[in-house]
Formats: sequence, C-alpha cells, structure tokens
Amino acid sequence: MKHHYGDSYELDVYQEFYQQQVCSAYFIKSALQNGQVRFDLMSGDSWEYQEANQWINGFDFAVFAKRPHSEARWFLDKFYHYHLTHFKRHMFPNEQHELRLDEVSIIRPGERLSFGIDPISWCRAVYWALAYNDMQSITWLDQFEEQSMDMSGVAQIHMAEFNIVKAILNPQERDLVAAIKAYMQVDITVLSELESRVADDVLLSRRSENLPRIDCLLSVFCHEDEQTYQQKMLDALDKFAQCAHTMDKAGEPFAYFALDLVGLARVAYSGKGYLVPDHPYLPQWLITEDLTDITPPPEPDSIPTL
Repeated sequence: MKHHYGDSYELDVYQEFYQQQVCSAYFIKSALQNGQVRFDLMSGDSWEYQEANQWINGFDFAVFAKRPHSEARWFLDKFYHYHLTHFKRHMFPNEQHELRLDEVSIIRPGERLSFGIDPISWCRAVYWALAYNDMQSITWLDQFEEQSMDMSGVAQIHMAEFNIVKAILNPQERDLVAAIKAYMQVDITVLSELESRVADDVLLSRRSENLPRIDCLLSVFCHEDEQTYQQKMLDALDKFAQCAHTMDKAGEPFAYFALDLVGLARVAYSGKGYLVPDHPYLPQWLITEDLTDITPPPEPDSIPTL
C-alpha cells in the first residue's frame, strides 16, 4: 500500500513544504522569545490547542521529506507539550503554567477554556501520555470530568470512548464492563443538527476512525492475543487509509498519519512485545524508537532540496 499523499510527488516538493514548516517553527520561537504573540486576543480559545495542530503538520512533512526520525520526533514533542499545556490551563485555572519551545520558556495563566475541551481531545492527550510513558500527566488528566466539557453536540461514540478510557485509567473506582456495554449500545448513525449537514463525512469518520480505535484500545487493555491485536490494528490502519484517501479526493481536511494509535501500539510493544508491521500510515519506528530522542531542525536555508 502507498500513502495517498506522501507518495504523490517528487521528494523536492516535500522538502520545500518541510522548509516552510521549519520557517514557521522558527518564527513561532522568535515571536515567543520577543513577546510578540497576542494571547490576549484569544480569551476562552486556546492558542496552545491551535499551535499543537500546526506541530503535527511539521511532523507530517518531516516524514514525507525523509528527514531524520529524531527531527520528525522534535515536532511530536512540541505537539505533545502544547496539547498538555492546553488541558493544564483549563483544569488548573488558578495556577501558572510553563510553555516552552526548546530554550524559550514563557508562563501562561490558567483559564477555563471553551474550545478544544472535548472527549476526543482529552483521549488524545491520554493516548500520547501513554506513548511517552508519562504517568505523572496521566494522573492529573484522570481528574478531568465530564462536567468540565461543553456537552453540546458531543456524539455518543465520543463519550463511549471517553468513558472506556476513564475506566481503564482507574479500574478500581470505575466499571469497565459497564463502559463497554454502553459502547456496544451506541448508535453511530445518530447525528446532531450540525453533523447532519455533513452526514456522510461524519459517518465515514466514525466507522473508519472511532470504532476501529476503540477496538484496538480494548484489544490492548483487555489482553487479547498477539494475532488478534495485530488483525485489529491492521484493520484500523487500512480503514484509516481508505478514509484519508476518500476525504482527500473530496477536498476535505484529514490527518495524514494514524497518530492516535501510536500510544496504544507502544503500550502493546513495551508491555507484551506485540509489534504492528510497518504501515504507510503508522511508521514502525514510531512504535519501537525512543520518542524523547529528538533533534531540532536546522535553519531553513540549510535544509537540502533537490
């Protein structure tokens, strides 16, 4: 299988796109260092949440441009830190929180946020904390409660995943069996008014992302055998690939890599030695190599292009 986007152009095209991502990263670093970011314009919104998604773009093009793995992981490190800071600011509104970009460090005030505080964003934070084996962050993320979220428009399938993850984090106090039973009763075809306007895309995403990811989650933490785990992971990756291709043809935004599966894959690998074969949408080195082994990208002008 080829990647629908990563195998579409010559290497020099990706190198130029990557150069733009690095330029953006150095610009953000300079802006933070010189106090030029207007955080005051984003009350209730989250600059960290928005920027976290931009760091993922840097990772994508580092991979497509065939940059060193440690350089691609540098972007993931920034994504994870910014995504965590986003939730810290919301969960601890009376505290000050450090936001860093390598040697540049600033302090961000806590604030009750109204954007990016939802079940899937929280699950994503937990999955990445698992990927980095960051048990300290998992401990405080576990304090996040349903009451902290704006529940308007939250889909049943997203709440089902949220409740399963919560039960897995603290099985002594939460009923995992009940959470799984509730998940089994979810009707994914039930749409909110907003979702009904793009019903086909929403249903495709639920069938191709949400359901397969929950199957993988349960496979890992309910201790299924290696063959079953691998089948579910490969099925999830193939469905993700099909969805990515479909959304790309329709001109709709969609992730280039199945990064929400990295944490689950790393837990299965570190705990049981289970390994997923290399896949265009989940490079195996994301599972086997040290995520904290990072190298900052060079100055944009020094990035080689063909």
